Amino acid sequence: MSEPDTRSTEQRLDALEQAVAGLQNSLHELTASPRTRARTARSLPTERPRAAPHIGKDPPWKGLADRGPLFWISRLGIGLVLLSVVFLFDYAVDRGWLTPPVRVAFGLALGAVLAAVGLRVQRKERWFSQLMLGGASASWYITGFAAFQVLEILSYPVAFVFMIAVTVFTFWMGIRQDEAVLGALGAIGGLGTPFFLYSDQGSLPALVGYTCLVVLGTSGIYLLRGWRSLLWTSVIGGWAVLVLASADVTVAQRWVLQCGIAALWLMFWSVAACRSLLESASPTKWHYTRPSAIGALSEHDLAATPHASSALLVVALPLLALLFSRSVWETGDTIWGSAAAAVAVTYAAVALLIRARYELAILASAHAVAAAALMTVAIALLFKADVNIVLWTALAIALLYLGRSYGETALSACGHLLFAVVGFWLLQRLGGGVRPETAIFSARGLSDAFVIAGMMVASKWAHDDFRKWFVVAGYVGLLGWLWRELSVLPAGEAIVTTTYGVLGLGLLAASAQTRKAGLVTLLIAVAKLFLVDLDRVDPFLRVLLFLGFGSLFLGISYYYRGRWLDSDQPEAASEE
Repeated sequence: MSEPDTRSTEQRLDALEQAVAGLQNSLHELTASPRTRARTARSLPTERPRAAPHIGKDPPWKGLADRGPLFWISRLGIGLVLLSVVFLFDYAVDRGWLTPPVRVAFGLALGAVLAAVGLRVQRKERWFSQLMLGGASASWYITGFAAFQVLEILSYPVAFVFMIAVTVFTFWMGIRQDEAVLGALGAIGGLGTPFFLYSDQGSLPALVGYTCLVVLGTSGIYLLRGWRSLLWTSVIGGWAVLVLASADVTVAQRWVLQCGIAALWLMFWSVAACRSLLESASPTKWHYTRPSAIGALSEHDLAATPHASSALLVVALPLLALLFSRSVWETGDTIWGSAAAAVAVTYAAVALLIRARYELAILASAHAVAAAALMTVAIALLFKADVNIVLWTALAIALLYLGRSYGETALSACGHLLFAVVGFWLLQRLGGGVRPETAIFSARGLSDAFVIAGMMVASKWAHDDFRKWFVVAGYVGLLGWLWRELSVLPAGEAIVTTTYGVLGLGLLAASAQTRKAGLVTLLIAVAKLFLVDLDRVDPFLRVLLFLGFGSLFLGISYYYRGRWLDSDQPEAASEE
């Protein structure tokens, strides 16, 4: 009985391509003349089998280390050729040997030669063809920049049209050869063209409109090809253009910039989500292409989880757009808090829709996490501290409940993270040194009490490893809250110590599970007697406190001895 084929889809596709290539070579040898077969055998190098793509947990630089010397020699060679073009322009300008048109013609001719070589060898040596075509595009970009900025022999419209033509050529060759590196190079050149051809006469609306058009083109290519390197190049480059354009803008220009922010957010969000949904619905048709020349730096960790890029963008894009928009406008937080809440509701609805209609949990979880993050920001912008901490606690409880009920690990993680933030905030509020004017029944006192109760309630849906820490944090918060709120009463320190004693005694008598907490509470009360009450409590009350706690401990040692030993026996028997 044959063993099942455990190869991945990419490995099978590579094997199929090799088999088809072998059949084509065999057919060519059979149909060619003997002289042609001999000449072909002498001209073609011995072909080595291609290694199967490795998907694992190796470091991202391992794929580059395995490229071999030819990979690095070829990259070094094309880099030296491009540097020679730059040095030639500089040297010719200094010496005055060549006229500006001749220098530009040389750069164009060099790019044409590289492109011709790349097209010539694209069937025999695909990796070398890609290298030559990329070098041709880079040479033309350098030539266009030099002709406009350095030599000043081209007008802006002519130089701009030339750079756009180079960008279109680069994209076209990338699509034709199915090479992501050419697509990324085209995105860099296209988005960088306004800066390569920088002039004082440029306008912000034209820059924003041009950037949106380039991003629209790269988004369409990503939708068809699934090149994650192209997607991330477009995301980083597009937002970088808007950030650079946001300096010293007028009120009218702010509206243009805001439209650009919204356009980039919507385009990247829609194309990332749609691509993942299409790939999930039809993996064979919409499979992700693993580029051969980009290396492991851009594709390594995302190969096993191809939807990770989309999930990360879904979460990061709305937050980035919100923070960027808020920095552009000098307005209050109410507008942006309301906008964040509206977008959060939209993302939550999309998460429910994806969960109901598509089997793509990572994308649904990403939208849910984005909705939670946006709602957290909205609460922080819309409300003051007391209401803010209450709503954050309620949101954290809801996230833990939804995560536990629907098995959404991402939502549970968000709930735990938000509770950690709330816990540190509560610690700062309790130890801030601000004495309340009214005991318990104040906005600060009631809001902190809600947080403490929320920690206790949330322990029911928290992760098993963190459940006890929720209870511990809630109980420690309760002790701190009682101290802060009751100490403002007349004889407040004595009341706090007495309350600690009553609370500790109650926990001691409640059950074996709460017995240690009761003992710790009583010891804290005794420590407070010596460290605080000796100086701050009235002498008569101090006598009563020491007498009362002394009698309490004596009574505990006498009356609870048998009960204590009886409760320890089952535990000892179970350990044996």
